[in-house]
Amino acid sequence: MPSVDAKAIENAHTFQSAINISDVRFEWGKLAVTLLSGEDKKVAIVRFPWVVGFRLLDEGDLLEFWPACSAVNGWLFLIKKNGWFDLETTRQGFTREKGQGVFEYFVASQNNCLSVLSGEPPEVEVFNI
Repeated sequence: MPSVDAKAIENAHTFQSAINISDVRFEWGKLAVTLLSGEDKKVAIVRFPWVVGFRLLDEGDLLEFWPACSAVNGWLFLIKKNGWFDLETTRQGFTREKGQGVFEYFVASQNNCLSVLSGEPPEVEVFNI
């Protein structure tokens, strides 16, 4: 698969050290992802209000996402092309089409990465710990 075309989602929350996904919760079509940056002493919660699907994989199994989604570019991305959504559209049983109000987002961390298909952009909150 070709390299991913991604755009970092601008937000006021940057981290100086590595972040890790520590919790993923899905309930009633909503997804909440908790990320921890121990050295920064911060926790980020990313909420996706309308989720169609999601997958969590080790970053080593997502080489097509690098370097576009590497830590130097951010940690939260909108995937424009050649991501998980495009891979799924090659399956005969997958009925969603691009341009139908579903977008792919990508949360990059040191331990795992999360791909999310969502009809609404994520909301981000960061707390000091």
